[in-house]
Amino acid sequence: MDFRLSLIAAVTACAPLTAETPSAPAHMPIGAVAQSTVQAPAPAAPAPSPADAGADSFAASFDAWKQGFLDRKAGENRAAWARELEGLSPDETVVRRDRNQPEFSRSVGDYVNGAVTADRIAQARQAISANAWLSQIEARYGVPAEILVSIWANESAFGRIQGDFDVVRSLATLAWEGRRRDWAEGQLADALTIITSGKAPRSRLKGSWAGAMGQTQFMPDNYLRLGEDGDGDGVVDIWGSDRDSLASAANLLARAGWKRGQRWALEVELPTGFDYGLAEAERQPWSFWRERGVRLLNGAALTDAEAAEQMTVILPQGADGPAILTLPNHYIIRRYNNSTAYALAVGLLADRAMDRPGISRAWPVETPLSRDQRMSAQRYLQVLGFDPGGVDGIIGTGTRTALRRWQQARGLRADGYLTTAVLEQLQRDAASRL
Repeated sequence: MDFRLSLIAAVTACAPLTAETPSAPAHMPIGAVAQSTVQAPAPAAPAPSPADAGADSFAASFDAWKQGFLDRKAGENRAAWARELEGLSPDETVVRRDRNQPEFSRSVGDYVNGAVTADRIAQARQAISANAWLSQIEARYGVPAEILVSIWANESAFGRIQGDFDVVRSLATLAWEGRRRDWAEGQLADALTIITSGKAPRSRLKGSWAGAMGQTQFMPDNYLRLGEDGDGDGVVDIWGSDRDSLASAANLLARAGWKRGQRWALEVELPTGFDYGLAEAERQPWSFWRERGVRLLNGAALTDAEAAEQMTVILPQGADGPAILTLPNHYIIRRYNNSTAYALAVGLLADRAMDRPGISRAWPVETPLSRDQRMSAQRYLQVLGFDPGGVDGIIGTGTRTALRRWQQARGLRADGYLTTAVLEQLQRDAASRL
């Protein structure tokens, strides 16, 4: 399984800065900030919630799922797994959070500004200076200490906010509820394996409503595959050991392909007349972007190795916001959480912790778009013949591509970014077709 599929189910439920809960697996913010979603196939009829059915049918439905799960997954572990599931009931809070989407989106700028604060920068600097062992982890895995500390900050506020949900109950609830049954049953099987194999006691498996655990919010399968014993005590303790937590995060990023000695992104200035249709499109070497007038800011320069990499320009908040040249490590951060906003928050906090320049261009201040407005924009695009890939209120890659194609066809600035003004123009164009 892809690292992204494994870890994508955590951050919305636990990281203190994530404002939205996606309808897809939950390890990313959505709305204006999500770039893609990954969903396991859902059954046609999800299980009823307590509000939808009487207590008896509710309990019977859960018990029927539980027996089926044991039949399908437990094998020779059936007796041990059944003991862990005995007396378990679904958690209605988990069902509610999984099913509900937020009413309003959150802009990338709002997210980043909330993550990269003066206090958070000071805390990250203190964490780096106070933990000499970080240099050993960096040398072993090639991932900079400041990136690891930034992930630590964004995932759990340096271990202080890990979530207090019973991971087994949360995953059992998600599996029974049915929208992502295959994924949730796989994670539940791994959680039960952690317990019954003696790797960690049931009491230790506390985390987010979506089943993410510990200081760096690992899903159970990644704990089993990628967890590291950073402090050498023979136990992988991502809840209580800072070293184990950050060594595990470093192992994930290294295995995902982190480029040693390279940065993650740099702010750039775009020339007058820049073709915004090139943004967020095919990645090219630096020579391609330089020939088109893209200029590095703050006196920055690329190393020869960086310049030879494939990179692109992204406009996280449209043409009126900062322009970012993304190097390969930007996308490795997104293997931890597939959100542009998350990757920017991690990278920019890491940079500021090391006294590197932050973003010089201000993020635009915008009125948040409601879910109904985002869904309306997707419907208008469909009417106009530009398929966004569905009507779900999530402004991801499909919707941004459709927006850009419509803007290009209309002779507009094709940055693929949805604002109130863009929505109003879409509405006028769609009305003229009806």
